[in-house]
Order: sequence, then C-alpha cells, then structure tokens
Amino acid sequence: MLHFASWPLSDIYSWTQLAIDAYPDIADVTVQVVTQVPGLAAEEIEQQISIPIERALNGLPGMTVMRSRNSFGISTIILVFEDGVDDYWARQRVQERINDVELPYNAVPGLNPLTSPTGEIYRYVLESKNHDLRELTDLNKWVVIPRLKQVMGCGRCQ
Repeated sequence: MLHFASWPLSDIYSWTQLAIDAYPDIADVTVQVVTQVPGLAAEEIEQQISIPIERALNGLPGMTVMRSRNSFGISTIILVFEDGVDDYWARQRVQERINDVELPYNAVPGLNPLTSPTGEIYRYVLESKNHDLRELTDLNKWVVIPRLKQVMGCGRCQ
C-alpha cells in the first residue's frame, strides 16, 4: 500500500501523471545463442549446429534451463540462469564457451541483444497460401514495419 502522507506534493503529482506502469523486471536472466546457416534443414541444424553448441554450454555455473529451437537455416538456444545471476556475467560465460566451438559451414554462433521477456511487446508471423516468401518479405518490409513505426512509442520497432 502506498503512503502518500510522507511524499512531497510534487512527487504525488508526478506519480499520478505517469502514462505507464513502472515496475521492476522480474524475468529470469536469459541468454539466447543464435546461429544461422542458410540452406540447412531443421534436422541438419539440430545435429550439426545445436547439439555441438549445447555440449559446449552444458554445465555453465548458475544455468537452470537449456532449450533449443531449430528451424530451416537457424538454431536458437535459450539459456535461463538462477535468480541473482548478473546478466553481463551470464553473457560473458556463454560467449567464452561458444568461442571454442568449431562448427561446419563456417557457422558462427552469436548472442542475441540483451533484452528481457517483459520488454517483448509484440511478435507476429506473416503467412499466406496465395503469396510466396519474397512477396511476404516485401509486404513486411514496405507495409507492416513502416506502419508499426507510426505507432506512438514504437520508434525502435524493426
């Protein structure tokens, strides 16, 4: 419960004018390792890319969950760490491990930008039975993204 009696009047006014709810990020510390190898099927990505990276990452201090998602041409490995582990410390440990992994096809694993699940506002997928991938890509690039960027507060949408 908030006790306004001890707050200065200017603070109370400012608090009542906030346009958003401000709350701490309570999400787990998460690091994502992404590797792109165009042309490989999901099974090949898993066998030749994801599994060697997972072996290298196994046993990281403070890691509680490791899961991977493989699709055509891309491997995503998600690592979740214990409460209290520093984001930058976790990312450094992961980067150290993936630097030593040797992968075929000159594949180079990298870390996704430091973000939090609470910062993910919206994701979408464009699907169509009538349009091919090139047409959907053009639609996304020239119609959907510009319209999303017009939304107030969404200047960083990509």
